[in-house]
Amino acid sequence: MSSRVNNNPFERRQVMKVNQEKSRPLPPWMSRMRAQWVEETVSETVKADNCLFGVIIGPGGSTMKELQVKYNIRVLVPRKGSKDEPIIVEGKDKTLVKDAVLRIKALIAEEKERRRVTTPVSQTLCIPKALHGKVIGLKGQNIRPVTQALKIKIKFPNKNDNSDEVTLTGLPDQVDQGISRLLNLVTRFPPCRA
Repeated sequence: MSSRVNNNPFERRQVMKVNQEKSRPLPPWMSRMRAQWVEETVSETVKADNCLFGVIIGPGGSTMKELQVKYNIRVLVPRKGSKDEPIIVEGKDKTLVKDAVLRIKALIAEEKERRRVTTPVSQTLCIPKALHGKVIGLKGQNIRPVTQALKIKIKFPNKNDNSDEVTLTGLPDQVDQGISRLLNLVTRFPPCRA
C-alpha cells in the first residue's frame, strides 16, 4: 500500500487557512448583528380544533393581521388538514404575547359558543303512548303554540308504532324550553289506567 503524502506546500497552506478561519472569533460588529437576529423571543401555544383556525385567521387574514399589529407579535396557524398542531404565538414582550394568547382563546371560546347555540339538536322525550293524542290536542291546538313560539319541530311516533319516544329538534335552548312545556302539558292530564 502506498500512502499519498501531499508535498505541495501551497495546498497545505490553503487547508490550514480554512481551518484557521473557522476558529477565529467573530468581529464585534458581526456578533452584535447576530445578537439582533437571535434576539430572544417568547413563544406560547394555543390548542384548537382545525375547524376553528378560520376564526383566528379571519376574512382575508384580517383578524390575524389585527392581532399581530395590536400586540406586536407573530401568529403561526397550522395549515388546513394538519392534525394536533397548535397555534404558535411569538413575540418579544412576554405580557403582549400572553394578552394575545388570551384574546385568541376568547375568539375560540366565542366561536364554540356561537356554534353550540346555532347548531340544531334533537332530544328524545318519553311520553306514554296513551297521552300522545291529548298532548297534541284537537287538530294540534295544544302542540302548535309550542312549536311556533319556540321554532322547533316535535315528532310523535305513528299511530301504529307502540313507541313512547317523542323527538324535539331545534336550537338547544328552544329544545330545552320545549321539553319543559311538553312535560307541563303531560302533567295536566290524569295518569292513564291500563
